[in-house]
Amino acid sequence: MENAIEITDFEAPELDVYARLSEGQLLNRHEPEKGLFIAETPYVILRGLAAGCEPVSILAERGVSKKGAAEVADACGDGVPTYVSELEVLKKITGFNLTRGMLCAMRRPRPEPWMTCCRTPGGWWSSRRS
Repeated sequence: MENAIEITDFEAPELDVYARLSEGQLLNRHEPEKGLFIAETPYVILRGLAAGCEPVSILAERGVSKKGAAEVADACGDGVPTYVSELEVLKKITGFNLTRGMLCAMRRPRPEPWMTCCRTPGGWWSSRRS
């Protein structure tokens, strides 16, 4: 996370996706291909990447574990902006300490055609697990 962008103000526009958009706005039912979700913790972020979800940005606490942060940054690639901030700024987003100090905005996976889900043993869920 050498190229991380420092965020010191809770009102910074880079935090909009994490702090000021509702779940309904993130879901974007009218244009599902633009839908987002927020993954929390390096483990969940890596699971999302393994399932084919596209990262949009990363937000991490300054003191987050270097091992977990490096693994997520490597898996996301160089084109994904990484923002870092002090815990006090991040607490305003969640209201509590972040679990393992990391969030990632990710594009929602494309919905499977209903016929594909019906033909797959275990349905949609089994096709997403790795």
